[in-house]
Amino acid sequence: MRTSIRLALAGLIICLTGNGMTFAAGTGYIFVSNESDDTVSVIDGGSFEVIKTIATGDRPRDMRFSPDRTRLYVATSGDDHIEVINIATLEVAGTIEAGEDPEIFQLDPSGKILVVANEDDNEVTVTDVVSGKQLRVIEDVGVEPEGITFRHDGKVVFVTSEATNSVLIIDPWVGKIIDEVLVGNRPRRGIVTPDNKEYWVTNELGGTVSILDAQTYSPLGQVYFEKRGMRQEDINPVDFAMTKDGKTAYVTLGRARHVAVVDVASREVEEYILAGDRVWGAALNRDESLLVVTNGASDDVTIIDTDDNRAINAISVGRTPHTVRIDD
Repeated sequence: MRTSIRLALAGLIICLTGNGMTFAAGTGYIFVSNESDDTVSVIDGGSFEVIKTIATGDRPRDMRFSPDRTRLYVATSGDDHIEVINIATLEVAGTIEAGEDPEIFQLDPSGKILVVANEDDNEVTVTDVVSGKQLRVIEDVGVEPEGITFRHDGKVVFVTSEATNSVLIIDPWVGKIIDEVLVGNRPRRGIVTPDNKEYWVTNELGGTVSILDAQTYSPLGQVYFEKRGMRQEDINPVDFAMTKDGKTAYVTLGRARHVAVVDVASREVEEYILAGDRVWGAALNRDESLLVVTNGASDDVTIIDTDDNRAINAISVGRTPHTVRIDD
């Protein structure tokens, strides 16, 4: 049964990735993985109402769209695989091998391989997307690897190692560790600027963002967060969203209940936006008019108007919402 599902998915991918491919139109759906409920909430992007709750495997966390946006990949950490949701039917259509306890993952820009952090085993798994089969396992990638971020040219992937306070730079095509760079305390997620020049990484317990040169891997600087009324120990940077022009970064600050608006060029915080309790995941819609963030301790998502930098809505979802992705 699993083989037939994989073959069907392979045929679909081949058809959709040929010359002259037309990508599927965006549905406007906002997808939220609920880590403690084993579900994905589907929110209508116009009415902001939950229109469906999709049952998944154990402990859904990170999510990514296929390049043609016909599928949503969901890391179900407790079941040790990636589940594939068909966006047209909003049903789970199959699984992909991902190693033990997958949490954060990313597809390379071409959509050929999927790279997963396996936190419990201190490994990174590389999987062929079409066949769904594991290609290679890269061992000894620090301790408690989490964040996975491809450089835009697809040649290397940045992997955060929470317990060693470092970022490893890996060539996933051959399984080679190229370099390792110390950053702040407990690095979590990363993002590469649109010009492919800088890699930004959140340091959850350090309360900062470290910036590396994305080509040479040398340290370039840090972003610091401070606001009256926010205790320093509550400032736990976790996730990013960045505008397409690379001018503005939004950083979720965990227990501080705020999102920081950062000027990328100056690396200075311009503003703080109040959100929910333990603000975690973040995603911008296509025209960047709205930012959606997950609040892991208040079991909801906050909708933020980026013109005014203020919250305009809160939507209840499942327990412990982890990641948000927008199909528009």
